[in-house]
Amino acid sequence: MPGRIALTLTLVFLSLVTKAQTNDPSTVNPRMQVSELSSVQAGEVTIHQDNRLDVLLSRFEKVNRANKGMWGYRIQIYFGSGRSAREDAYKAKANFLSEFSGVPAYVLYQTPFYKVRVGDFRTKREAYILYTQIRKHFRDAYITPPGRQITGIGPFSI
Repeated sequence: MPGRIALTLTLVFLSLVTKAQTNDPSTVNPRMQVSELSSVQAGEVTIHQDNRLDVLLSRFEKVNRANKGMWGYRIQIYFGSGRSAREDAYKAKANFLSEFSGVPAYVLYQTPFYKVRVGDFRTKREAYILYTQIRKHFRDAYITPPGRQITGIGPFSI
């Protein structure tokens, strides 16, 4: 019997709580209207900050100016070594540029490997959009891990 009473009281309480949460516009506090904004007067803000913050910001700016570019992603479409690797890399680049003329392509040589990487993307999501199209022409393509220095950030015309 006490279980039924508790259950009944719980159901009554829940029905009252859900009834109290209505979306009636008259009960919602209105935000400031445009007419109220026009009556706001200009003010003055004073910022007090530690002088060391200026030193840190100038160091940060100096480092970023020295590093020409930013970190991002590229898509690697060719990787090879051997006697014909250089020629194959440039052929892969030419094939890519014939299909995707608006996207930059780079041939890299890291002893003893030749690599062809394409695009300049801030996020992996941006790179994935082009990757889905490239994958049809270059089966071994993959998105390079972050940490590459990118100089010219897309979007590109494809």
